[in-house]
Amino acid sequence: MNQHVPNSVTRFMFKPMNKKVYLILAFGLLGVSFGGPLARFLPEMAALTIAFWRMAGPSTMLWTHGIVQHQKPLKTGKFLPIIIAGIFLALHFAFFYSAIKMTSIANATLFATMAPIFTLIYERFVLKHKLPWAALLGLWIAIFGAFIVQGSGFDWGTDATTGNFYALASSAFMSVVLLIGQHVRRDISNIMYTRWLYLFAALTLLGITLGFGIDMKFLSGDVKWLLGLVILPTLIGHNSMNYAVNYIRPTIVGAMPFGEPILASILAWSFFGEIVSWNVIVGGVITISGLVLLTLKRGH
Repeated sequence: MNQHVPNSVTRFMFKPMNKKVYLILAFGLLGVSFGGPLARFLPEMAALTIAFWRMAGPSTMLWTHGIVQHQKPLKTGKFLPIIIAGIFLALHFAFFYSAIKMTSIANATLFATMAPIFTLIYERFVLKHKLPWAALLGLWIAIFGAFIVQGSGFDWGTDATTGNFYALASSAFMSVVLLIGQHVRRDISNIMYTRWLYLFAALTLLGITLGFGIDMKFLSGDVKWLLGLVILPTLIGHNSMNYAVNYIRPTIVGAMPFGEPILASILAWSFFGEIVSWNVIVGGVITISGLVLLTLKRGH
């Protein structure tokens, strides 16, 4: 007996093959890639201030949306993990934008995408999970590529080396955000999680910035670049990927940010004439290949 499948079910079944979703995901990747280059248009603004406004802007928008469209209250047990995630997200952006001011955009974005290395290490040595050999191979490939990118030495006397390590630290902080979010987001909406996460991140950055006595003012000419940081990498970039994960395997969506260093490098060359050296190109390709292998194989 043939059973008729409703059109609505059929449409849902074929959504993963929808080219529109992949187009949205591509726009999301492009949006995220503007996160580093746009900050370069704010040379006089402190890294902590840039990080604060990047979190405060979307937080304000999401809370405004929550007022207009009623949201269920957050469960009490969710507050502490989201507060911790917000603190680490604040540290991620603080270190990332510090790196942008010290090293090349190519290096900063490449080292900042290495969060999967830290999450894998946590899963293997803390949670004692058995991981596929291909994922572990990807880990070592990525680390080998990172050494090539760094170049001949680790001279802490140079801004470039310090910036590279700041970017690497930012990815370590992001890995904590990802690990917490993996558990917290199981039974709450993405909008609810994100608006609380951004709020706590913004408050953390506000406290740090005021504590260090850093000027938080900005010039009228800075507004367009700050709005760009709020809209392109945050609202368009991250939300596009959050949308796509409903239709495409999460491991595929998780591998997409590894394209950010490539697009960010192209944008840096277009805007600032920033030339990418051969060791960064070769090491970057090796690192990204290792990260993609690590992410895809770990998802099986």
